[in-house]
Amino acid sequence: MVAKNENSMHTNNKKIANLITRYLKGELSDTDRQVLEKWLEHEDNRRLFEKITNKQNLLSQTILLDKFASEKAWSAIDQKIKPQRSIGRWISYAAAVVVPLILFFAVYQLTNDADKRNDYAKAYEIKPGENRAVLTLHDGSKVEVANADTLIDILKSGTHIDIDSIGANYKSVNGNKHEQLRYNTMITSRGMEFNLVLEDGTRVWMNAESQLRYPERFVGNQREVFVKGEVYLEVAKDSKRPFYVNFNNKRIKVLGTEFNVRSYENETADVVTLLEGSIELDAVQESVILSPDQQAVIKQNDDKIAVNSVDANIYAAWKDGKFVYNNAELESIMRDLARWYQLNIFYQNESMKDSRFSLYTNRYDSIEEMLEILEATNKIKFEIFENNIVIKSIN
Repeated sequence: MVAKNENSMHTNNKKIANLITRYLKGELSDTDRQVLEKWLEHEDNRRLFEKITNKQNLLSQTILLDKFASEKAWSAIDQKIKPQRSIGRWISYAAAVVVPLILFFAVYQLTNDADKRNDYAKAYEIKPGENRAVLTLHDGSKVEVANADTLIDILKSGTHIDIDSIGANYKSVNGNKHEQLRYNTMITSRGMEFNLVLEDGTRVWMNAESQLRYPERFVGNQREVFVKGEVYLEVAKDSKRPFYVNFNNKRIKVLGTEFNVRSYENETADVVTLLEGSIELDAVQESVILSPDQQAVIKQNDDKIAVNSVDANIYAAWKDGKFVYNNAELESIMRDLARWYQLNIFYQNESMKDSRFSLYTNRYDSIEEMLEILEATNKIKFEIFENNIVIKSIN
């Protein structure tokens, strides 16, 4: 049986959580506002309030989240809440768009759960990825690059590379412009991402464990690059020189558009998702032309192309610093987290990999916050040992 003072504290926390929710929705009465302002007189409470309300933009553009049942969310957290806890840890994930989710997070933050903090003690050592890569020049020399560097390398091809806070920027300069293609290769490992602008103005975002091979300067009547892993391309328009993207024995032809290519060797399919413009995808057995919000899926060892209608923004969210999943398999979600946070993932049983979840959160948040969101579904539990995560079923 729960003690009376515990019930009282739970009720009070739930009441404040509801007040915060109504504040975010603009539905506070004068009486409610007085209660909330009284609560805000405490410095810790005000810091918590500011943290929640400053994060509204995280959800303002999505309806992708599962509809968390208020009762289930409250039940999951109510088992952990104990009296006399001080406010300490923040979960930067709140907005007025999904009321049950706001209620859950507000209640959770109002009660600093020391038991939960101990469960995740090791998680604080797990850091998100960073902007970093290894550049191999045409002569075989390697340069470690990061957006904290300022590096200008004059190349014989008549271009130079300017590496700054944006990424690597290739620009043509006056001088000896060889007609011979000189290829560079940019590689990101686990826990890395990098951006670059090619000599023609094409912008490329590289996800973790990815590779882009490209010329220092495009010559001739076409532009061509080679991709492994996951990249997002915003191709500069040039009607006289079509742009080709090669990956895993497949080829994309484009004149000017934006699309995402995902082709990891350890995944079961290659996926191309179009956001803007039009592209032609050629596989061994067939070719298709994609329109915006269409996705081509080519399974490994099967060159047939399946075309699906999707919300393309979901599949490009990573380049904007977000993790967004809509009813995605747990294995797919955890594979991305493993690459980004440099983790090893273990499952209590293989069937858990097929469980589906929705998630919208900041790519640069701590791993703890993301796992807490997934645990809030009351379907799974995580145990962390250094950089290893064991996933267990609650059922």
